[in-house]
Amino acid sequence: MKKGNNKKGQAAMEFLMTYGWAILAAIIVIGVLAIYFRPGQLTSDSVVVTAPFYGVGTTISTSTVQVEVRNNGGETVTITSVALSPCTTNTTSIALSSGSTQVLTLGSCGLTSGDTFNGDLTISYIRPGSSLTLQSTGSVSGSVA
Repeated sequence: MKKGNNKKGQAAMEFLMTYGWAILAAIIVIGVLAIYFRPGQLTSDSVVVTAPFYGVGTTISTSTVQVEVRNNGGETVTITSVALSPCTTNTTSIALSSGSTQVLTLGSCGLTSGDTFNGDLTISYIRPGSSLTLQSTGSVSGSVA
């Protein structure tokens, strides 16, 4: 009777040693798929923008996207427009002094709660003493609250 029990135990160990790697690989694949199919829950909201601005933060809701930027340039600039697809372009003129921050609000976005948002940001601005409009580009991403 003891010999039969030993053979069953040996068979179970051989099965685990033979197929255990396949079970482990399946668990890893399931974990990776879970990450890719639910990225909104694993990433935080972020804004990245080129000089002279710095993206401080963003808030994304179903109707508006708010982006906070800091002027890291050495002079006051005048923001003439802010565009973020699919939102309506904000054409409010804003003077932003060096080192200060401003919250830019873009409305009529038509987003759905719980979705992941990725948009291209364009800030048009004018430097003092110039009539040439310059652009700072970037991106906004995060989950819609």
